[in-house]
Amino acid sequence: MSSRSYAAAVVEQLQALDDSGPDAAASETRPLLRQLGKHALAFARSLDGNVQLLSELGTEFDFLGQLLDVPTRVGAAGETALAVQVAEALRFCAPDDMNGQIALVYAQAGDRKRALELVLTNLETAREPFVAEFRAGEVYRELGEADAAEAYFRRSLAVAKTDTARSEASLRIANLMIDTGRETEAVAFLAQQRAQANLAPEARAPLATVGRNEPCPCGSGKKYKKCHGA
Repeated sequence: MSSRSYAAAVVEQLQALDDSGPDAAASETRPLLRQLGKHALAFARSLDGNVQLLSELGTEFDFLGQLLDVPTRVGAAGETALAVQVAEALRFCAPDDMNGQIALVYAQAGDRKRALELVLTNLETAREPFVAEFRAGEVYRELGEADAAEAYFRRSLAVAKTDTARSEASLRIANLMIDTGRETEAVAFLAQQRAQANLAPEARAPLATVGRNEPCPCGSGKKYKKCHGA
């Protein structure tokens, strides 16, 4: 099959998942996600690292954003090995994001040790700090460690360079606040971020974040880099 045929198969599978609806049972969606992962893997491998072809087919089929989210979706269905394979095959076009998703997939599988080892490696090697910090937040959120997740999302917000990235990080922080019973704080935080967005970059107040040599927000007494920043 050609790359175009594989792309069409991915789109068909994405549509099947959409048609199943948000309330579909896991027993119904898991086979669909498994097939999506297989088609995405075949497509990624057929590209053989050709970023231009990926861009052309991504534009033609309008599915690039959804394609890059496949590892996390497949991992959430319990297909850990397949999800990692897809991320590895797509690493050529979005290395920091795929590395972050591999860590997230292991977190979804409950492998905390492996997930956090990858988080540390990703933070040290990332070419896009926002992506590495944001994905680290996703990993800790998946592991149920809200304080560490919020710390990383705040670090991602501090290094975000686009309005889209800042909005994405802000929403994650607000969602964590709501999940931990801090609704009033979440509303105030989002209002503050909206006000900041209307200012020139040089006029924006610096965001409070956790430095890697500062005490970890979890209260362990250890430095952040030796605890949840490890």
